[in-house]
Amino acid sequence: MMSTRKKILVIDDDEAVFGYLQTKIGCLYDLVTTTEAGLAVDLAVRVEPDLILCDIDMPDINGGELSVKFRECEYTRHIPFAYLTSFVSPREVRDLRGNVGGRHGIAKATPAPEMIEMIEQLLQ
Repeated sequence: MMSTRKKILVIDDDEAVFGYLQTKIGCLYDLVTTTEAGLAVDLAVRVEPDLILCDIDMPDINGGELSVKFRECEYTRHIPFAYLTSFVSPREVRDLRGNVGGRHGIAKATPAPEMIEMIEQLLQ
């Protein structure tokens, strides 16, 4: 039987974030995770996620550069993309009206209900 749950690709250089998100939102979404930012576009093409959540500060390639790569790829440009970052607090994200660095943004410290609401808006 096929899952009707939405699939979220999470790109972060800190594996602890994946466990944290699994606890926070894993009951609602299928999480596909990678610490290999340089391979993330190819992974997205293969797994066809419904949403991409990407850390900003990573070695080798940062979230901004990766955002451009997703936009340039014909197979991923239609997938909603948001930064998942600790650079801003949940309050700062609200003050910025969800805009972090020119893209949608979610603070890693966002409480689960609020994070789920933000994800649901991005998935519409």
